[in-house]
Amino acid sequence: METAGAYGAMKAGSVPFDPVAFFTHPRTILRLLSWVFSIVVFSCIVNEGYINIGSERLLCVFNKNADACNYGMTVGVACFLGSICFLILDVYFPSMSNLKDRKRAVLLDLIFSGVASFLWFVGFCFLANQWQATSPDELPLAQGSDAARAIIAFCFFSILSWAVLTLSALRRYLTGSNTNLFTWQHLDPPPSNVRATPYPIPNGGTIVTTNPYQAPHFTETLDPQKLTQQRPVAPAF
Repeated sequence: METAGAYGAMKAGSVPFDPVAFFTHPRTILRLLSWVFSIVVFSCIVNEGYINIGSERLLCVFNKNADACNYGMTVGVACFLGSICFLILDVYFPSMSNLKDRKRAVLLDLIFSGVASFLWFVGFCFLANQWQATSPDELPLAQGSDAARAIIAFCFFSILSWAVLTLSALRRYLTGSNTNLFTWQHLDPPPSNVRATPYPIPNGGTIVTTNPYQAPHFTETLDPQKLTQQRPVAPAF
């Protein structure tokens, strides 16, 4: 049986969407930064990542290694699309009523963020190594040098942003029973206009509840004659 409040499932759908709270949330800011970093990387490669030196063939500025440009472009586009998808998922996450769906969403966020951080780390090392091996003679008039430095710098920034997102997803996954981690607002207190409803119990006390739809469980009316009846004594042998 699932515990009440796990992954915020008991409060799903009751919290209205607040755009200000959403866009000022640290996780949303990190996703937007990761989105911007990926745009910078693949746009720099597309616009200035290839040069033409005395022929019609375009060569990659990173040591004329086409694999370097292709790798940076692929990771940039993948993380660009991933950031958009997870932003949309964050919008609909509080409205998910199924605990298993919430758990899968957090686990997917954890896996994707971890893989993206690792890919950016590999890309940073790969591109920095290829740029170091590039001689100035291969880039007449320093063509594409500013774009190459920008690509390497934003690869490093992407490592940091996706690493923080990975830690955030890991924290949410490990502490999924905390409802406040999965909603934009804290749980609201019970309405003040709900009247407490007493329920009698057999020993003369009462049960007070603030839920008008809650009924006492397994109540039983005891017969006064049964209470005064003595227990039979076992015969002595």
